[in-house]
Order: sequence, then C-alpha cells, then structure tokens
Amino acid sequence: MSEVLETTAACFVWDIRELDPSDGRRFGGKATGLARMVAAGIPAPPAFAIGTDAFHAFHANGRRLPGALRRQVDEAMAALGAQAGRRFGVAGDGELPLLVSVRSGAQVSMPGMMDTVLNLGLDAKLAAKMIAGAGAREFVIDSWLRFWKMYAEIVLGLDGEVLAEEIAPQRAAAIAGRIDLEALEAAIVAYVAAQGEDASTDPRAQLDQTISAVFASWDSPRAKAYRLHHGIAEELGTAVTVQAMVFGNADDNSGSGVAFSRNPNDGDPALYGEYLAGRQGEDIVSGAKTPIDLSRCEGAYADLRAKLDEHARTLERLYGDAVDIEFTVESGRLYLLQVRPAKRTAEAAVRIAADLVEEGLVDPAAGLKRVSAEQVKRLLRPVFDPAKLAGARSIAKGIGSSPGQASGVAIFDSDRAAERVAAGEAVILVRPTTSPLDIRGMIAAGGILTARGGALSHAAVVSRALDKPCIVGCETIEINPNEKVFVAGGKRYCEGDWIAIDGASGLVYEGAIDLIAPVQGARRLSRLLEKADALSRATIFTVTHNGGEAAQIEGAGAARAMIGMTDFALATGSIAALIDCVSRIGRANAATTESGLAEIARTLATRILECAEAQINHIRLPRLASERARSLIPDWSDLDPRLFLPLGSPAFYRPLLHGLSQASLDRDAPVTVFLGGVTDVGEWRRFHDEAEAFPNLAAGVTVQNVACLDAAPAMLAEGATLWLDMDEILLSAHGLTPEHYLVATALDDYVQQGLMSAHPRGSLKPFLASLLNKLANASGAAERVGVDCGAGCDLGLLRALYGEGFRTFGVSPGNREVVCLVLGQEAVFNL
Repeated sequence: MSEVLETTAACFVWDIRELDPSDGRRFGGKATGLARMVAAGIPAPPAFAIGTDAFHAFHANGRRLPGALRRQVDEAMAALGAQAGRRFGVAGDGELPLLVSVRSGAQVSMPGMMDTVLNLGLDAKLAAKMIAGAGAREFVIDSWLRFWKMYAEIVLGLDGEVLAEEIAPQRAAAIAGRIDLEALEAAIVAYVAAQGEDASTDPRAQLDQTISAVFASWDSPRAKAYRLHHGIAEELGTAVTVQAMVFGNADDNSGSGVAFSRNPNDGDPALYGEYLAGRQGEDIVSGAKTPIDLSRCEGAYADLRAKLDEHARTLERLYGDAVDIEFTVESGRLYLLQVRPAKRTAEAAVRIAADLVEEGLVDPAAGLKRVSAEQVKRLLRPVFDPAKLAGARSIAKGIGSSPGQASGVAIFDSDRAAERVAAGEAVILVRPTTSPLDIRGMIAAGGILTARGGALSHAAVVSRALDKPCIVGCETIEINPNEKVFVAGGKRYCEGDWIAIDGASGLVYEGAIDLIAPVQGARRLSRLLEKADALSRATIFTVTHNGGEAAQIEGAGAARAMIGMTDFALATGSIAALIDCVSRIGRANAATTESGLAEIARTLATRILECAEAQINHIRLPRLASERARSLIPDWSDLDPRLFLPLGSPAFYRPLLHGLSQASLDRDAPVTVFLGGVTDVGEWRRFHDEAEAFPNLAAGVTVQNVACLDAAPAMLAEGATLWLDMDEILLSAHGLTPEHYLVATALDDYVQQGLMSAHPRGSLKPFLASLLNKLANASGAAERVGVDCGAGCDLGLLRALYGEGFRTFGVSPGNREVVCLVLGQEAVFNL
C-alpha cells in the first residue's frame, strides 16, 4: 500500500509501516504505538490508520464518511489482506477470510471511553466456509457472535447482552449442527428488525458503519465526561486503527492479556500483567473472568512472561517511560496489539519517574515530565488513622487494584453516586463490575468496589487513571444493584451504609475510618524534587496565612520561613494579649502598653527563631486595617484611626520592632521585618529608617495593592526586599472582596457564566502583567523579590510568574512539594 493512495483527494489512510510515529495528533496513540513496535521488530498484526483528517471531514460532511475515504479504505483492505494472506469478504475452498478489528485511537489515551469492534468480516456464507476450512465450529460461531454483540451496541445502539440472550437457542443449535448458519443470521436480523433497526449483513457495509460509529463515539457522554475531568481538548478528535485479527480463543494454546512494564500501583520495576487462556481481549477488560496473574506465574507461562518482559524493556527504551501492552497469543504465537504510556497511580508515577532517571533511561528534565502536580497532591492525600484501623472490622477481601484509602456510603448506581456526591456525601461506588457507562459515578465517588474482574479490568484501569482507591474481584461479596444491597460474611449491607476500602490491600471494612496525613512515598518524592530544585534554581519559603500553618512550621521547622506575627500569635495562644494591647493604644498608660507590645513581639519572635532551621527569617508585622483584624478585634471601628495606616501610629509599630530586635539579638539571628498596606515609596523610606535603627533588623515591604506594585521598582532600587502578596494584589486589581475571591465555588460559577473574560486567580490583566514585568526586569529582582503564592494562586499563574523571571516563592506548608515540581517543569519548558 503506497503512502499516498489518491492524488486528487486528501490522504486519509496510511499503512502502519509508513506513517510518522511522532505524529500522534493525526494518527492517535494506537497507530503510532504500532508503528514504533513494527519498526523495532516486535511482532504485531498488520494494520492501517485512518487519520484525524478523516474524523474532521466526517463531521464537516454531516457525520457522513467522505467518498475519497471509502475508496482509500478499499485499497487499504486489499493491501492488508495481502500482508495477512487472506481476503476481506472473500473465502475460497480451504481459505480463511480476513477479519479485522476497528479501534478508536485518540492522541491522548482515554481507556474504555470510546468504541471498538472486533471480528468484523463474516457473514453466514463466509462463516460456513471458515468452518469448512478447518476452523473449529464453536470458535467460528463464537467469533462471529462476538462481532454481532459489539456491532449491535456500538453501531445500532442496542443492548448486546439482550441480543445474545435472545438468539441463545439458535446459537446452541448452530454449534450442534442442528441448523445452518443462514438460519442463525436470519434470527439475528429478525431480532434487530424487531427493535426498529436495519442490520446489514454485508461485511463491507458493516466496515463503513463501524468506522462512522467509532468517529461518533468521540462525542459520547462518557467520552465527554472523561475529557472534561482530565482537561483533554475537545477539538483533537480520534483516528481509527483497522488491524488484522488474531484470535486468543482459537484453541487451547491461545489467549489474551494485558501487561505493564512496571507495576502501575506502586512502580515496582517488574513486569505486571494478566492473561486469560482461550479468550479474546474484551474478556479481560470486561472483568467477566478472573485471569492468571502473569507477574507471579511460573511453569507453563514462564516463556510467555519472558518474551513479554523482553518486549517491554525494548518499548521502555523507545518511550522513555513505563508502558502498557495489550497482547494476544494465537496458537502459540505472541502478537502485541497495542502499546501506550501506562496509566499509573500517584505513588507509582513518582517512583517510576525517579527510577527512570536513576537508571539513565531519561534525563532529570524528562523524569519531571512523568509526574503531574495533581499526582503529587494525591500522593500526599490522607490515609487511614492506624489507631482507628486497628479496631476496624474487615468484612471482605478482593484484589487491590488502585491504591488509596477511602470511606463513604455504599451506592450501587453510578448516576445516583454522582448525585449523592454533589449533595455533599462521601460515596463508595459498589458494582458487580463496571463499564464505560459508569464513568460519571466513577469520577464522583471516593472509591470503587466490584465483585468481579482482575487488576486490569475496566474498573481497575479507569480507577488507576483517576487515581481513585479501587478493589476488584471481591468474589466473597454478593452484590444486587437492583435491590441496592450486598452481602458479606452472611451480613446484609444496604445502600447508605458506611464502608471503607483500602485499594492497596484489597480489604473492605464495615463503617467509616478516619483519615490522617500520609508518611509513605516521601523519600522517593524528595529524590525527584531535588532534581526539580536543581533545574528551577528557585528559592522556596514556607509562608503562613493562618494559625494552623504557623503551628505546622513550629512543629516541623522551616529552613526559610515568611511568618506573620498574627499567625504565630494565633498558633501559640498569644492573640488575646496582642489584641488587648492594641485596644489600649491611646487610651491607657502608654509606657505599659508599649512594653506589653514589645514583650509579646519578643516572645513570638523567640519562638519563631527557635523553630527555624536556618538564618533566613522574614516576619510580617500585623496589619490592623485588614479584614482579618476587623474580624478578630472587638470594637475594631473604635480603634485610633491612625492604626489603620501602615505607619500612622509609632506607638504600635515601634514597640513591635523593639521586641523583634531583642529576640534577634538573643538568638544572634538577623530578621527582616515586613510592612504591609504600603502604597507609596515615601512609606518605604520612613520604614527603612525606623526598622534599621534597631539592631539586627532589616526592612522589607509586603506588596498588597496595585499602587505599591507600581512603586515597587523604586523601592527595590533603594535596597528594599519585597514580597508580592498575589492574593491581595489580585483582589486590589479586580476590586473583589476577600469573601468573593476566596470562596472558590462562588467565583468559579460566576466566571463560568461568562461574566468575566478570565478567572482572576489564573490570569493577569494587561496593566497588571505590565507592572509585574517591569518589576521582574528591575535590577536585583531575582534576589530580593519573592512571590507569596497565597491560598488561591493558580499553578498556571505561578508558571507565568516564573517565566517572567521571579525566582523566590512563598508557599503554605502543604503546597511546597507541588510548587517545587511545577517550577522544575517550567524550567524544563523554558530551556
């Protein structure tokens, strides 16, 4: 088959041996993976790809296949038959017809979300000739009816299981030889007609209809839901791969399976896979049968494992990543049908990335690309409290197929699960097995439990992609979704009863189990983040925004910390004394009030310096004009109005500076003190003189509004150290109140209604971008300007600020790892 099939029309169809394997956007992951395997000498059945150009032409043509595509497919099928030694739609005496699979193939893997049809190419006459050509009667009929089940579901929109049940008597009679295959075909057509559908029995017409249906599956509700959840672009579209069939159900020396080059649950660098003897591939994906565990097998399957392991290592070198392989054994011969980068849990992603770098398969920059910010967040998600777990009652055990721990009420229907989660409930989706139709509930639920299936079934693969805790193959429980109950250990559990699942151990528990912060995975994550730090060359401060974060810093220590005095007062129980002193300014004995403030400042600073692990200490002064002060101080509106100006009351800030200076001298630890609320360079000059009159103190400014940002380059030129409080700057720039800015759902909904052109947390208005760019390019900015990411700073905005040239960032204690990773990745992007 030549590369260009028609000179007068667009080239829609490409032989797998001739396409560009780097052009995933046009040919999709399946076809480009096959091209790589063929080029590497790995055995794969012949195939051709229909590119996304045809998908877009299909949509532009009113969801009809363009005429040029049909002609190119005819040529491609003839060439495919020549490679396979068979002909499509034709079978002479003793000759086997060509059967094909028709598979979707988007650039981004969407496991189980789009459609595939297998065994296309038979009608009654061809099936009869196939049997006459030494094909086992049951095998041929089983293969043909598998096609009809898929064709009915995907092309005709019928229930394939019902079709199979309706024609079961005729199937049994045909296998026994009591009726001919024309009678079986007539029963199928009659059933379809009774449902109001017209079923063609011509394989060539079925091929066109199936290609159209696979293109159309891009727009299915489940595919749309998956893309929305994973942020996959709608306009990508899908390619189609048409491949010669090989049969895992051909005989006793055949079978199908899926293998990973590394364990997708924990990243262990050993082959992990499952195999079903005498079965086709959809059986292992559906979870209808529990397969053989290839990662542990010996004896009869040791040679198969060895061959797969060899091919897996070759493919890891090609991809620079862990891979997922779909394979079939036909009469003892191994074929690889598909390869793609493996879906994996957060724990596995971090370990695989770190190991790939240490093994020399990829450089540190490529290793960082193997992990997402979302995966780091998930790795750090809470786990069962060991104290509570020790007293929990285990009621069942299945196959732990996606690690993680979750508690929730048992819900047996996917749509109902999504509704209950939307209402604020924690949910565990409990199903006999899952299918792509369950995607809405799987995305919403905190965890998934199924009675059937292996570790590579649909439930397991999709849960792993979603990084949801999942247990499959829990055969000791009986699930009745219609009655909304399951039975475990002789006890009946109803919808709404609380259960807990451990997706690593496979254990199911009765009742809820509390979660606590995790401790696992930290070492490997640290290895990876060291590479990220080296690439980004960024300095990361731990910044407090509330008392809880200050307590975290005090408990764990911080090499570089930007701590608010108010935060620490809240964390240490000193806030009442501080408020009392503030309330007495200008109303009581001035000396007593000022000495009280100085002692509070000294005590707080001493605690701060004790918990810091290095001599880089930044402390923010309280800002009495803030919304926070308004909420904390009784009779706030009755305070001396001068207290609401940054330098309006020396009786307030000088005692604080005195106390900080004393603590700094006691600990021999210089402190930089930051003033907030500033709007003019004149305020900076006065504060610089005031602060540096005290020993061991340096002056800095927390930039919290647009006016101060405009003056920031001048302050920097005069020696200031600056922190950009991005939350406050964005509030100032957009004229929002803290309630509107920080309550995510309200603002998110507002933006989604189209009432704002872009989300305030994730974008910069042009005038704001200009001010930030001016500051970033000022002399000394890289060393003396930090960006406080705050509570609502979007990661996209963080990347943009790094791209501008900022290299010092402040993050809350729980976000440090994510920010380190993102900055390392951004450094790679900017190389």
